[in-house]
Amino acid sequence: MSVEHYNTWTRIRAVLTSPSLYELARAIDWQPPVGKPRANPDYVVLAYGILARITRSGIRVELDLADQHTWAAARDLMVDTIDRSGYDLPPPGPRPPAWGHWRYLRNTRLATDDGVALLGRTYPPVALAAARRIGLLPATGGPGSLTHPDASRCVYGDGTLVRPMYRPPQTIELANDDDSTTIAYSDPKTGQLLDHPPGRFDPDLRAHHGQGGPVLTHGYVCWHTRGSNPYTRIDLAAAHIPEPGAEAETAVTLLGDIHRVAGAGVQAAIYDGALRGTHIEHIMRRYGYLVLAKQHTDSASDLAPADLTGTRLVRTPEGRRARSYPLGIVTHQLPTGVCHHQIAAAGGHVVELDLDERGDPVIIRRLDRGPIKRARRAGGQYHFNVGYQLDCPLESFTVWLSPHPGKDGDTRRPEQLRVIPHTDPDSQRLYGLRSDAESFHSNYKRTLIVDRAMSLGWRRGLVDLYCFSLYNNALAEYRHRSHQDTHRALRGVAGAPVSRAPDLRLAER
Repeated sequence: MSVEHYNTWTRIRAVLTSPSLYELARAIDWQPPVGKPRANPDYVVLAYGILARITRSGIRVELDLADQHTWAAARDLMVDTIDRSGYDLPPPGPRPPAWGHWRYLRNTRLATDDGVALLGRTYPPVALAAARRIGLLPATGGPGSLTHPDASRCVYGDGTLVRPMYRPPQTIELANDDDSTTIAYSDPKTGQLLDHPPGRFDPDLRAHHGQGGPVLTHGYVCWHTRGSNPYTRIDLAAAHIPEPGAEAETAVTLLGDIHRVAGAGVQAAIYDGALRGTHIEHIMRRYGYLVLAKQHTDSASDLAPADLTGTRLVRTPEGRRARSYPLGIVTHQLPTGVCHHQIAAAGGHVVELDLDERGDPVIIRRLDRGPIKRARRAGGQYHFNVGYQLDCPLESFTVWLSPHPGKDGDTRRPEQLRVIPHTDPDSQRLYGLRSDAESFHSNYKRTLIVDRAMSLGWRRGLVDLYCFSLYNNALAEYRHRSHQDTHRALRGVAGAPVSRAPDLRLAER
């Protein structure tokens, strides 16, 4: 299969013909409270912000659109898209937008508390519509099941840190006479202590802990879905991590925004090890989604002392020691009497335990996962049950277990009992999707200057991230339309009836 490569003009064309651009602009629907009427509608100015992610510079977009041939081609694309789609929108103005127009819309409307909340409400439905246009997350039907989820009905996410554009100011903590402290800032030129930073700085920075240790930066979380081909990723939602250590809570809350619009269209959510038992339980109970997350690995110090919580340590088939969560004794009736088996959850798997010659618990076999059932209780919460095949030497039988903590609320159960553990064939088939979330963040940072945020404050940074998400979704929509046009043309050559659609691929000027 040949890999498609899109040049700069094709990418611009994809943005300007994207239905998501116009649908989100209609949802914004903003009129400035004062001043003269604007020269261009919201969708034109919003497109400016998206194009800045292609060129890596807002001023570069202004210079490119200032060329009369480029602006004429771009304007024709937008007018044709509005007419073809039937949007009730005014046409672009005679003059192209400038950097000041985008900055005013971003700072005054979008990068505010109300604006960020508006984007959080309106962007996920727009992104979901784009996903369904290209065959992802169908509302009804579709491939896969809860027992064997399909990749086209999975969502996956990850968090990332975006460093500030300006170096954080150096601070000095001063002790006062009343035992309180005061923060002072050192002037790099004179060494004088000031009560305010001497230069530009980002006031929203937080000390997040990344792979390189603590750093003053911004954190963001995104959720995505994708098809099996290039340019088929749809970015569903984005959010700012409000404080260090809150990535998992932010990801779970953001997934709730997707759940409200996607519903049963999602079968499984994939994330890294930031999601622990309490987060997994929340997603399964509230949203009804399976969770594939990296199993937390206990360090040597974690396993050194005797466990005081009732969790026993067992030796896995790989020779490692791991925590186990007791699941009780299961029985089955044989002609010779009742056969008993001690089962537990260890390392995400359901296992059968026995004692070795020293009296220590040891895993003698792992139970193979079978069907997954999901029911919805009267209160609206979901409840999962999983069938496991226990291969007793005398007679094999199925054990039905629930991954939920039960009345005691012990989140060790969903932490240790993973519905789809990492060695499961379905996990091996699906978990690789999460790497694409890291690719998304890497590509986003490449649209910045030296991987640093190009806007001050987390709100403006989040708006930039939304623009990059719209850019990715536009490429997916453009690829889908192009392939549809190709299929129509081939059917037309074969003599089949064809519904002639306007050709959006205008010649370069």
